[in-house]
Amino acid sequence: MINRRTVLGTLAAGGAGALVAPSFGFAAPSMDLTPSVPPPVFGPRMNFEQADKIMAELGLDAIVVGAGTNLYHATGLDLTATKMGHTPGVYAVITRLEDQRLSLIAPAFLYYYTIALDHRHVDYPAYLYRGPAEMVDDAELGMEDLLLYPDLQQAPLDHIESTRLSIVERAVQAEAARPNLKFALRNALKETGVLKGRIAADVEPVMRSVLDVTEEATVVSADDALRRIRPVKSDSEITLMRYAAQANADGALQAARAVRAGADVRELRAAYFAAVAARGMRGVFMVIDRVSSPTYEATLREGQCFSIDCVSEYMGYHGDYARAVHIGETSKAMRQVSELTGKAWDHVRERIKPGVSFSEVRRMGKEALSKMGADFTISFTPHSVGLYHADHVGNAGSPPREDIVLEKNMVLSVDCPMGATGMGGSSHLEDLMLITDDGAEPINDTGSQTVMA
Repeated sequence: MINRRTVLGTLAAGGAGALVAPSFGFAAPSMDLTPSVPPPVFGPRMNFEQADKIMAELGLDAIVVGAGTNLYHATGLDLTATKMGHTPGVYAVITRLEDQRLSLIAPAFLYYYTIALDHRHVDYPAYLYRGPAEMVDDAELGMEDLLLYPDLQQAPLDHIESTRLSIVERAVQAEAARPNLKFALRNALKETGVLKGRIAADVEPVMRSVLDVTEEATVVSADDALRRIRPVKSDSEITLMRYAAQANADGALQAARAVRAGADVRELRAAYFAAVAARGMRGVFMVIDRVSSPTYEATLREGQCFSIDCVSEYMGYHGDYARAVHIGETSKAMRQVSELTGKAWDHVRERIKPGVSFSEVRRMGKEALSKMGADFTISFTPHSVGLYHADHVGNAGSPPREDIVLEKNMVLSVDCPMGATGMGGSSHLEDLMLITDDGAEPINDTGSQTVMA
């Protein structure tokens, strides 16, 4: 019998029958590509202290979310339904109440089938409902009403089934199930005391549901609140970001160091996606030589210096890493670009700390580069990274946020691409920095600022 680990190791080492062929323009990678991922992180991701602060500033009594990323941020539940295009049927209600900061509204079958095994690790209540059908009364439902899989009693229940059933039963005993989403949502809002308050909702179907079950509440868009909450990370988010940042950087370096003259840029992108996938990541995009289109074809050549900008995500959290890659002996001008860009970025990252604004970050970088006598420009563009590549932006047509000031537990990227052409190549440099009490800590290895392929 052939051992999978042995085969993958042989292929990765470029042994007999290796799939990574030198004719593709890549050196054979030296590492075992057998997938390896850290233990899972359970529970809500959101920093609820930050949520409380922002809700107070905006005068909100509750935020109700149902869109996939927002629901995941609030609860830690990564559901497939919204990824498949379904209208949200699972909601999270976030309030400022210490004893019930978070509530879940979910259909009973989906709760049993998908959510229960994750929900056992947390303590927020679940308000279950039977289905979407309209019903005229707010009848309380028991286990026999929830249309779960029937027990035919022809064999003992296995561990998964018995565990899920017991979790559902506890949820029903704690918060009686309701006939449909509307009644379950109203019950949650009433019990948390926000039924007549100022409530923010994230997407149109959720907003309609909130409007349907409230009579005196003021209902507004949650977009501004969410983009102010996301940048300041919880401890769970920081754990996920540390892994994502380093695994993404490792995958990018593995692919870039293996490239050789004659490789196509699409092959390089595929090598990067494969390298991060082996670390449990999902490739999002890779910009190569300032081109982001995945259909673009070009052959990399000896003596070329080109930029890579690599983004992948782990459990929803993004790594973002950029470098200049030199194939063989590159031009003196491009070697100088890499050197001065690195020195300018070192200058900036040593001065990043709470209280520094995005505009100050840009100014510090440009001043440092100018003092070194550079005849090219770098944008030094900061952005907050997390659930999104730039998680301080909105998606509901809201205007850009004001000049953001750094706070502890933000994760900051500063894009440092060369803003000039006609120098014989392209260049980029980017690392992720965690803002600390009095400075900033890199959460990916910042060495190897220039990659020699």
